[in-house]
Amino acid sequence: MVCDTTLLLYLDRIGQIGLLHALFEPVYVPELVCLELDMGRLMRPDTINPGKFNWMLAVSVDHSEQAALPPNRLGPGEQAVIAYARSHVGYVAGLDDRQARLFAERLEVSVVGVIGILIRAKKAGLIVAVQPLLDDLQRCGFHLALDLYEETLKLAGEKDA
Repeated sequence: MVCDTTLLLYLDRIGQIGLLHALFEPVYVPELVCLELDMGRLMRPDTINPGKFNWMLAVSVDHSEQAALPPNRLGPGEQAVIAYARSHVGYVAGLDDRQARLFAERLEVSVVGVIGILIRAKKAGLIVAVQPLLDDLQRCGFHLALDLYEETLKLAGEKDA
């Protein structure tokens, strides 16, 4: 798996960053994403530092791989995640931004976001319930439409279909 900033931020903020290690190995973080997180720590010191986790590996993404992407309006971190996942067959891109997810899927890159991580974790028996974590995410500023909230609970087996 190769992760974008948002995925790392929100899993860390709800105390569930370890789910990445439990579900995916290895976990790669493009240097551009590390830089975004470094900048974030200037404003919010509790922002996750991937360098403190021995199971997260910072990777450089060749500029030519990013330049080879079709024209888009994504941020440099998202572009790096997609380019790296695209150039490494079988890698999953950890993205939450809707535009980035759709772009990656058009390029036939597998994508999973925070919600998908939580559902996988529940199915793997790593967490007991998804709903309290969804509520925690929302309290941390994660935007989640009501219909997606409800659908997530159904997929996690916490609400009748």
